[in-house]
Amino acid sequence: MKKILGMFLAVALSLGSAFGAEALSKKGMAGNLEVEYSTLKPISQGMNLIKVKVMDGAKEVKDAKVSVIASMPAMPGMHAMEEKADAVYKDGAYEANVIFSMNGTWQINIVIESADGKKQRLKSSVNL
Repeated sequence: MKKILGMFLAVALSLGSAFGAEALSKKGMAGNLEVEYSTLKPISQGMNLIKVKVMDGAKEVKDAKVSVIASMPAMPGMHAMEEKADAVYKDGAYEANVIFSMNGTWQINIVIESADGKKQRLKSSVNL
């Protein structure tokens, strides 16, 4: 009986991981810049490493100031929440550690400030 229960548990766990959440990957435009942001693991409550790639046509943008702002509007009985993380360019992408304090829908704003001071923004959202 223990063997059957053990086999059932092993199959259930393997099916759960096969159909589980996937890492995040989204693309969009911030003005004339193509922006792709992603995570290495499924996005979850707590700290998440978000990688941001910025392209200007076929040219990779490496010298911008990039920040990731995650926010959730106020709701009855709950105040508005906002988390801002400045990204650092590393290994071909900007990396920012963003903390999502609770499950739900979070608005994502990726702000890219070029060397000449021009700011462009990608607006998106994620669901935890």
